[in-house]
Amino acid sequence: MDLIFPDAGLVEQLNRVLTGSVKYHLYTANVTPTRSTVLTDLDASEASWTGYAAVTQTWTDYTINGVAAHNGYALAPPISFANTSGSTQNPYGYYVTNTGSTILLACARFDGAPTPILTGTSLLLVPVWGDFSRLGA
Repeated sequence: MDLIFPDAGLVEQLNRVLTGSVKYHLYTANVTPTRSTVLTDLDASEASWTGYAAVTQTWTDYTINGVAAHNGYALAPPISFANTSGSTQNPYGYYVTNTGSTILLACARFDGAPTPILTGTSLLLVPVWGDFSRLGA
């Protein structure tokens, strides 16, 4: 028997899940995340150029945007990763951890990775959380 989540239930689930804080990081290794990816696959290559810093985001930054095509989702304002290193940097993707950076919560490879960040510019990332996974079967 399949468990059915009505649209209103999806929104309520997101409201219950979105508590606390998370931390966004960039990674520079040529890694394509899978369901088997672990934190050490990514944090060993966390970006370290001048101007880079992981970004902590609280769930209060998110707005529950409801349901589209029976997927509940929440969006937050874009976060920025700066590059003041003096040369172009090329991250392959990002990953999300708990605030202590000890638990991998999610990860993604950029489309067309790596994504160049010219010196003196920033990469903007729009945080999205929902009851879906881009790593779906």
